[in-house]
Amino acid sequence: MFDTVPHAFFDTMTLMVAASLLLAIAAVARTVWRRARPAEATKPGVGHSSVSSRWADSLLLLAVAISWYNVGGGWVAHLVCYHIYPDMSEYGPQAFHAYSRGYLSRWPTALGPSLGLMCLTWATLLWVPLRNVPRGLVWVIVALCVTFVAVTPPAAIAQGHMLNEGFSKDQYARLTLWSDFRTAIFTLIGVLALVVMRRRLMSTESRNA
Repeated sequence: MFDTVPHAFFDTMTLMVAASLLLAIAAVARTVWRRARPAEATKPGVGHSSVSSRWADSLLLLAVAISWYNVGGGWVAHLVCYHIYPDMSEYGPQAFHAYSRGYLSRWPTALGPSLGLMCLTWATLLWVPLRNVPRGLVWVIVALCVTFVAVTPPAAIAQGHMLNEGFSKDQYARLTLWSDFRTAIFTLIGVLALVVMRRRLMSTESRNA
């Protein structure tokens, strides 16, 4: 039972990441189609979403909140959890293995679904009109989410090697290197998320003025 729960959270994250990639690919195809057929895009009723502005704003709030949840959790892992690896290795292979297994078994529960949800919400926002928010800004965030997913496997492979073979300075260096990349990416996602929120709030203020 202990092992099935993390797997369920990991599978949930995988499904949401896959869905976000499909949404992003479909959005790319839609953009290419509209540029190839500009007359079709300007027809009445074409290219206008029926999603309400309130629902779009709620989705944006969720995207910003979950992005910053991941910023906090990611920095904790980067500054605290990973730096304990060398310390635990000094107490012997059993202590290191126990800590490494404990961290890897709990990571999917704490951050797995939130990472998948972050990718899914931003990809969904490619299909939702946000007043006064440049679509290109949302595209940049989605691209960063895809990049985050792309640089995660090397870190996971390094952790897997140490879990199975014991602590290694080379594998630990690879883990921290890719963790540096991931930390920079999700921090930038958080900053850009605030920029998107600010643009949306400025639109509301100007409309109420």
